[in-house]
Amino acid sequence: MAEIDVTKIMEEIRANIKESGADKIPLSFADETFGKSVSTLDEAVRYLAYNYEVTAYKTLEGGRIKRFFKKCIRKAGSFFVLPIVAQQNKLNYHYYMVCEAVKNQKGEIEDLERTLKELEAKVASLEEGLK
Repeated sequence: MAEIDVTKIMEEIRANIKESGADKIPLSFADETFGKSVSTLDEAVRYLAYNYEVTAYKTLEGGRIKRFFKKCIRKAGSFFVLPIVAQQNKLNYHYYMVCEAVKNQKGEIEDLERTLKELEAKVASLEEGLK
């Protein structure tokens, strides 16, 4: 019977996680980012990627009778609340897509600025060589 090297398998899994960037994904189910301000565009886009969807329902708590009345109230108001939540989710998704596009354009602009500086340095050195 072949022996299984668990430590080697775990090292491979950890390497795959780091390569894919999954180690940067928050693992908490609690919304710890609520109320915190984000400092960079990358952080803002990452926050929007995971939190743009609004849920219409929360888990009902309380006794059986309280939960029953809460369910009745929820069903009575759902015709009004659910379309608003759906519309808000669409709006949030489009905000996320715009932020993602801005982030990508920012990266392209930085690359172009870097190329421009390199080309200006080359032009300056060529001008000095002609003199």
